[in-house]
Amino acid sequence: VSVGFDALSLMEIDAHALPADEVLAALGVDANVGLSESEVIRRRAKHGRNELAPDEGTPFWKLVLKQFDDLLVKILLLAAVVSFVLAIVDGASGFEAFVEPGVILLILVLNAVVGVVTETNAEKAIEELKAYEADVATCLRNGRLVILPATDLVPGDVVEVSVGAKVPADLRI
Repeated sequence: VSVGFDALSLMEIDAHALPADEVLAALGVDANVGLSESEVIRRRAKHGRNELAPDEGTPFWKLVLKQFDDLLVKILLLAAVVSFVLAIVDGASGFEAFVEPGVILLILVLNAVVGVVTETNAEKAIEELKAYEADVATCLRNGRLVILPATDLVPGDVVEVSVGAKVPADLRI
């Protein structure tokens, strides 16, 4: 049996560092009864639902610009411009003036492509992690074990966790 709580409660009582009975007392919960329906409503109003905030994702153009917002990249861009200007000042014309700056810019573009692909894959991985969230939870409410959507848990819920089950929230075991 575990006691559910969220980040706000953690800051208030350091639940990880206290014995379970002290956590129960701090959250005002009886381990044999759980929370009443009125207390659940009050806590849900204060703390919200037990779910990850939806992520809007980063627009593609911001991902691309983000790849060029690095000191080393800016130095390489400056080096490409300086190389191009020096080639023109030295009298180089045509293809010769563009070789060095072209290679530097090609490397920066490839770096940006790799960065955008990596960040896009990371965002997809985070979305896939949401599939591992528990769908339901068994918790003690009004002295009875009830099965409810995991999103309906609130800080202070006494949750039953069994072998092989997904953990439905941050819990104090």
